[in-house]
Amino acid sequence: LDYLNFTLLGARFMLIYMYRFTDAIRKSTQDENWFAALFLALCLPDICGALETPEENTDVRYKRWFNANLAQQYSPMFSAEDCYYFRCSCLHQGLDKHNRLSHERIHFITPPPNKSIVHRNKLNNVLQMQIDIFCTDMADAVDNWYENTAKSSTTIQERINDIIKIYGPESLQPFIVFG
Repeated sequence: LDYLNFTLLGARFMLIYMYRFTDAIRKSTQDENWFAALFLALCLPDICGALETPEENTDVRYKRWFNANLAQQYSPMFSAEDCYYFRCSCLHQGLDKHNRLSHERIHFITPPPNKSIVHRNKLNNVLQMQIDIFCTDMADAVDNWYENTAKSSTTIQERINDIIKIYGPESLQPFIVFG
């Protein structure tokens, strides 16, 4: 019985752990911390793809994950390739362009004050996306992926347990000094 309770608690912890990422995106959008929301959103296909198939090359698993979880909403205007190359230029160089994008640039815009939606528009070969919608769509896709794919996979659950954790002060153990 103790082992069963531990396993259930372990599974509960793992379930909560993926939501820490998606909750961080949602909190960042609420706080209008746009760069934090966007950078984390762009990282999540990497994380989820690595949990599924860590042996695949990053670009292959990123695009595969995007195609399986977001392509229906974003393709063909913003493809898996666009998302991957934008992720590369944005996260590694702070740029909104990449020579392999199907657009000259990608501009993320904040929500308009009149509650209108300006999302997935193309003007002069520049793709405009509303940052709160994109980030929420990515968080929703990860939550759906977890519920429909990762939650029932023992292998993915074991890998989730290895994902980075941030510990609070309550988890600090006193140092033992040997004299």
